[in-house]
Amino acid sequence: MKGSYDKILREIFSDVPVNLIKLLTNQEIKRPLNPSFPSIKERIADFLVELENGEIFHLEIQSVNDKTMPRRMLFYALLIEEKYKKFPIQVVLYVGNEKLRMQNFYKRKNLDYKYELFDIKNLDCNYLIKSQSIEDNLIAILCKIDDEVSLLNRITSRLLSLPDKKRLDYLKKLFILARLRPKVYNKLEEFYKEQKMPIVLDPKIDPLYKKGWNEAWSEAEKKTKIKDALLIIEKFNIPIEKVAKELGLKEDEIKKALNENK
Repeated sequence: MKGSYDKILREIFSDVPVNLIKLLTNQEIKRPLNPSFPSIKERIADFLVELENGEIFHLEIQSVNDKTMPRRMLFYALLIEEKYKKFPIQVVLYVGNEKLRMQNFYKRKNLDYKYELFDIKNLDCNYLIKSQSIEDNLIAILCKIDDEVSLLNRITSRLLSLPDKKRLDYLKKLFILARLRPKVYNKLEEFYKEQKMPIVLDPKIDPLYKKGWNEAWSEAEKKTKIKDALLIIEKFNIPIEKVAKELGLKEDEIKKALNENK
């Protein structure tokens, strides 16, 4: 996967997305497979599994349009066939907000290669929305959603049942992932402003500190970061100095924004 959301998407898809793969293949997973392919340069696929019917299924999650995708997918297909002695079923799932512009074929003389290419916005994601897995619910915000508020209510309900550290980890992922869908992000912002949520975190717990956190929030996104900071402080009771440190903001910037929003 390429693009600024790669680290967060990899975290959200850190485990094999069982229900997403079933949605895409209508098959249960038989077993996960090792997705790394040692060569001159090691290649690691996003997800590689053996399905219940014995087929090898390869899934790549893509947040930006990449004109080199067909060549990359062909390379993966050959590596997979070399390692597992089966040519895989391949899917690229596009999760970006811009219009899908990638191709799903690679044609050369004596070569005609093709794979499946889906835009997640065109998938019927009710299966993921209704899932009891919070990971599925987070993925569902990238789909075409008829009722964003109901989905946010469902996610919030799941957040309330989690321990403090895990709750804030998923909250961070929710805010960042929602940026791929500006309309959903606006709904998210409105939702947490309107809802009186009894979610209070122990200020001694500092789960926001994670390697790569600052990488996920670029300086160019300062205005959005400040909005996130206000919501986290207001609804989740995290001290200003901790939020400022982890979001790469100045305490004065957050305090000024808090005063302006009174």
